Amino acid sequence: MSGFTFILPDDFDDCEWEATAKGWCPGARLIVLGKSYCLTFYDAVRLGQTIQSELEGGRSFFEPNLVVVRAVTRAEMERAAEWLVQSGQVAFLVEQSLSTGS
Repeated sequence: MSGFTFILPDDFDDCEWEATAKGWCPGARLIVLGKSYCLTFYDAVRLGQTIQSELEGGRSFFEPNLVVVRAVTRAEMERAAEWLVQSGQVAFLVEQSLSTGS
């Protein structure tokens, strides 16, 4: 399987530095075989901080279609999206509902 489209948020080019610094980028989309998946990218450090904060607040942590990359950069996210498709891991993603936009 090789045909896919990877779309970053509209303003990503203007704020890639910020996403990289924060270690977090929600709102990316992966479209494969007519199915759309909303992805959230984290780097490992930020993910650990987010999980810790949720647990300390007495909550659990859950994020569908979470992808962890070395750094939240365009290149790393594109590489991860390609890996999801090429490895077949896309089969485990939660499809975005087209009727509700989520």
